[in-house]
Amino acid sequence: MSRPYFGNWLPVTNQTVALNRCYWRSRRGLLELDLLLPPFVKGCFETLTQSQRQSLDSLLDCEDPDLWAWFQQRSAPDDAGIAELIKLIRAFNDRRGSVG
Repeated sequence: MSRPYFGNWLPVTNQTVALNRCYWRSRRGLLELDLLLPPFVKGCFETLTQSQRQSLDSLLDCEDPDLWAWFQQRSAPDDAGIAELIKLIRAFNDRRGSVG
């Protein structure tokens, strides 16, 4: 059985749908978050565990001011999964030499 394919784009699979959904949700109204979240999603989504993906989904439901406070270590999320993901995103962006 062949999978749908659209031009030069990736074949449509559950994996690519989930990646694209998270990528577009990671684009925020705050530039600082746009410098942190979309590159992480593009660079690391496929290596995340199912639990980490669920935490990412929960993180993307959060408000921008809360996210920014967590990345700046002014406060910490109550959810341990989100806290772990914040650390992963910070480490990823530190390796990239990005703002954050």
